[in-house]
Amino acid sequence: MSFYILYVCKGLGGYIYQTMQLETHAIRNDMIEFTFYDFKDENMKQLLTLLFIISAFTTSANQLKNHSSPYLALHGNDPVNWMEWGKPALDKAKKENKLLLVSVGYFACHWCHVMQRESYSDKGIASKLNKNYISVKVDRELNPVLDKRLIEFVQVTNGTAGWPLNVFITPDGYPLVGATYLPRNHFSNVLNQLDKKWKTEQPALSKKAKEMSQTLVSMLEKQERTVSGDISQLADKYVDEAMEYADTLQGGFGQDRKFPQIPQLWALLKLNKKQKDKEADEFLNLTLQKMSQLGLHDEVAGGFYRYTIDPDWETPHFEKMLYTNALMTLLYFDAADYYLNSNYRDIALETLYFLQNEMRGEKNAYIASLSAVDSKNEEGGYYLWQQEELKKILTPEELLVTTHFWGLNRAAELPAGNLPRQKMSVNELASKLGLSYSETSKKLKNLKFKLKQHRNKTREIPRDIKLLSGMNGLTLAAFARGSQYDTSIKSSGKDLSEFLISLWDGKELRRSAANNMTGTFYDYAAVSWGLMKWGMANKDDEAKKIGLEIANVAWEKFYINNLWIEDPDSLLPEGTNQAHLPDSAIISAEALLLEASLLSKNKELDKKIKHTLKMVTRSLEVDIFSYASLLALAHLN
Repeated sequence: MSFYILYVCKGLGGYIYQTMQLETHAIRNDMIEFTFYDFKDENMKQLLTLLFIISAFTTSANQLKNHSSPYLALHGNDPVNWMEWGKPALDKAKKENKLLLVSVGYFACHWCHVMQRESYSDKGIASKLNKNYISVKVDRELNPVLDKRLIEFVQVTNGTAGWPLNVFITPDGYPLVGATYLPRNHFSNVLNQLDKKWKTEQPALSKKAKEMSQTLVSMLEKQERTVSGDISQLADKYVDEAMEYADTLQGGFGQDRKFPQIPQLWALLKLNKKQKDKEADEFLNLTLQKMSQLGLHDEVAGGFYRYTIDPDWETPHFEKMLYTNALMTLLYFDAADYYLNSNYRDIALETLYFLQNEMRGEKNAYIASLSAVDSKNEEGGYYLWQQEELKKILTPEELLVTTHFWGLNRAAELPAGNLPRQKMSVNELASKLGLSYSETSKKLKNLKFKLKQHRNKTREIPRDIKLLSGMNGLTLAAFARGSQYDTSIKSSGKDLSEFLISLWDGKELRRSAANNMTGTFYDYAAVSWGLMKWGMANKDDEAKKIGLEIANVAWEKFYINNLWIEDPDSLLPEGTNQAHLPDSAIISAEALLLEASLLSKNKELDKKIKHTLKMVTRSLEVDIFSYASLLALAHLN
């Protein structure tokens, strides 16, 4: 008897479905799914084959399964038919005349995980999305320019923005409405209402989305009109401007959640070296102490969390980002030199050791982040301590130190326990214990090591293992600065510089080690900056040579007609190019490239820098605080 076998084998472009006639029950090694049909009729065979393929597509994982981005792979088994961002998704939306849901997040984001569990894993939500929308999932760290564009839209239309970011876009590519985290029932209602409106009011909604986009572009273009001037003169006002936002009682900027806002702090530190404003110095020292002693800092293993959810630096949002720790290192090294404070240098070195121990990935490069939730989906669970657990692993003397120094005997403030925060100085602890400063410091060091070992053995933290060129460029600059103090840091920095050079083919820079995506402007700028910093600190001519090559290409590729083009291949219409780029949580790509170019001492690049710094925009005049890095660079060079 002859049998027809339908087999599915994995090919270069995905899964290949074929049939063949067999005389025996032979099974090929590449078959991953198979079934036998006891029919000789060719028409029946074709019908069954078609039915099987349809079934396979409707029950298999979506496009994100096994993606190199852990965040996208997290959604790989969702019942939602996710697509990646790109032309195929937009073409599909146009063909089917459906709105796109573009959902943006990142792996370390706690609420991104919550929405994945509550909504995107829910079959009811998935059914609505699969029927009425084209669903696109985006890792913001792989698509930073798209993320920035959508953040700007939601910020303008809603007043606030963040992640997870969910934006509904018309088939023509115009954002229509957006929101951040939405509970399942609320999200379900939005899907119902928006689908109904799209089906009954499509022309009006399409027109509204286009008009909103044009209005936003018009607003930005007005801010980007340039006049002749000198940016360095605006920098004179920065210290006063920054001090208006300063929280002089608790440190940091603003009275709400506390983000480090490293570019602004670093610019204030640099500019105040000339101005010598006493109040600014007091504010900077207060902020540096609060950030390193309270909830923003991991007392056990070192490293900084992304921000605290309160204005007093007490309770962190527990994600740890590579860029935060790279830039914090540089900030504390500069503060150590300016204030002659060895404690700040110790914090900077400790942060580099944390990167070496906790965030080193493959190829001697550094991973993007550590998650806010532990392997048990407990926010902060990896970093928190219960008193009963401490009693089991510590001696009575060590337990006493945790009580005095960190206050860990208090009632549990979070479900998983308490976070260690400094309650006194090392000198005060030494007095409490009746020991010398050096003896107390040694006891603290041994205690931290013991807790870290226990934590590593008994707990797990999810890791975003992406090796991103831009973030690693910032990290190389941090290793360049620390290499003068420790030879192990020098070795790590050399390895990292070689990794970054491997991503450059002489014409293009890759964004990630895991794929062939071309780097963004930020990637080019940060890698060039890191290589120039490393090359100068360690007399590495190869690093300086490649850093200059990348800088030259960045100017050619991203600076056109006196405007910065962050993404030359944007798929969304009516993007706005800018004369100057503001800082975000990191230093602006413009400021990084300008400094890398200055370090190269290349005459042609010097001309471009001078030309760029002679153009003043309205956005610079009215929002000095957001352009801190550019102003500091202009003023000091």
